[in-house]
Amino acid sequence: MKRRKRPRKRSERSAGRVAAVDLGLVLATHRGLILLALLTLLLKSLIFAPISWWPLAFVCLVPWLLLIGGATQAPRVYFYSYVLGLVFYLINMRWLYPATGFGYVALSAYLAAYWPLVACPVRSVVRRRRWPLAVAVPFVWVGSEILRAVVLSGFPWFFLSHSLYKVLTLIQVSDLVGAYGVSFVVAAVNGAIADVIIAKSTARRSPEARIKPGYLRLSVTFPAVLVLATVVYGQIQLHRDTTSPGPRIAVIQGDYLSTIYDTGGDDRKKMQTYLAMVDDASKHKPDLYLLPETPWFMYLNREARDFHPLSRESFTELRRRAVRDNAYLVTGSATWLQTPYDLLATERRYNSATVFHPNGSEVGRYDKVHLVYFGETVPFRFGRLRFLYFWLNRISPFSNYGQFEYSLFRGEGFQTFTMEGGLPGENDYVFGIPICYEDVMPYVSREFVCGGAAEKQVDFLLNISNDGWFGRGVQQPQHLAICAFRAVENRVGIARSVNTGISGFIQPSGRVHDLVRGHADTPWPGQCGYAVANVGVDSRYTVYSRFGDWFAWLGALLWLGLFVDYWIIRARTRHDN
Repeated sequence: MKRRKRPRKRSERSAGRVAAVDLGLVLATHRGLILLALLTLLLKSLIFAPISWWPLAFVCLVPWLLLIGGATQAPRVYFYSYVLGLVFYLINMRWLYPATGFGYVALSAYLAAYWPLVACPVRSVVRRRRWPLAVAVPFVWVGSEILRAVVLSGFPWFFLSHSLYKVLTLIQVSDLVGAYGVSFVVAAVNGAIADVIIAKSTARRSPEARIKPGYLRLSVTFPAVLVLATVVYGQIQLHRDTTSPGPRIAVIQGDYLSTIYDTGGDDRKKMQTYLAMVDDASKHKPDLYLLPETPWFMYLNREARDFHPLSRESFTELRRRAVRDNAYLVTGSATWLQTPYDLLATERRYNSATVFHPNGSEVGRYDKVHLVYFGETVPFRFGRLRFLYFWLNRISPFSNYGQFEYSLFRGEGFQTFTMEGGLPGENDYVFGIPICYEDVMPYVSREFVCGGAAEKQVDFLLNISNDGWFGRGVQQPQHLAICAFRAVENRVGIARSVNTGISGFIQPSGRVHDLVRGHADTPWPGQCGYAVANVGVDSRYTVYSRFGDWFAWLGALLWLGLFVDYWIIRARTRHDN
């Protein structure tokens, strides 16, 4: 007679597996999940400029974290997380639509993928490893931010930290760990609040399953210590006497919208408007005039300007004003070089910043290094994947759907310039010129300041941009808010000249001041004008400038480790709870 096998006990069947823990918060209906997703959508949409309800940043992720931990089915978590991300970007990034409708949708769809990619390891480590959300969320969230900043050319927009750009005390830690460090603190507070809600829900629903005191103590203590340390450090840095007034700069702002088929009207009229503002600002006796990226279309490099009448006239007028006022003049321009013997291309075009000297000598030039994909260049232009380039170029409206190659070449390095003192005993200053979205990319400003050297390489930065591609609305104040972090990270003053705005100055502390107000007397996009002020010069050479994004990459590494842990658990567990 065959002996019957003894059925294994539950504990035996679970041996070697990590069982999911009931958090006490059970969300089994679609209605509850949708409401939580909508609440995070609303809260997170309100924290960024121009609304800037920054206190909501510390609670905006809480509903979504409850969704992650309480949903009874994992696929629902990932589905609603992706939809939440997609709707968030479609709503809050709608300013991108006028520049590229297809690109706006495609970029939103791509960025939305980070939400379920964050939700997956967080859900696993909280439900199976019983990590507090206050510890798991900040590392994973910061890891997702650094990847958004570098993958596919990078789009580091809508970081949690960007909502706090006006709260100077809390953003000073950026000179240690970048804007990512501020996001870390905000995410930790969100996680702690979610932990407390879950703990109370567990105790109410199942008293015998009460969360251990040590768990909750860690969840509350960890972000509390972070916030306290951030506040203390911020106050210490704000009270340090390391900043002095630098050269006097006049930032000039025009107001010309741009589209694929219309760059904002007659270039000669635009030139006359800008030159009139330069002449008007001259009564303030600035040491440097700063005009936006491509204020009007012109070639200012020696090899091309004489072939284009308006370019020749523009060069003459700009140089005359620099010599007349004994001031430097910096403006955006196009650069065209014929390269008939180049195996890659018979001509090269660049997006450039041109520097006119007071002595009338030949101009200096910086060619933009970080080009915007599909706005300034199409990827895979050279190499084995060139067939992809031809296909992508054909579907791009900027090439008139394949009629020509509009892609620019990237510059060869982060060029800096010396501004010599006009009188004996006056200081010389060194500056860099990040163009357009280069001030959004953390590594670009750091490269200007650091340059791989053991000491600070520049005294201040000049940002020139043309935000006329995005209408007049929320993009401009958001761009300004992000730029403020570049000042704090590297302790440099920044002067910004932006077509359609918002132009002005940022102190090394991150304080925004002397914005262009125009006729409406308000620093809102959509007006012409200028502002004159001294740019701040700071003696500090920061940890962030020296070592870069080490902290954010640590978060990305932990995120990867949690993914590996998730798949190991999946391999050992038959049913994913």
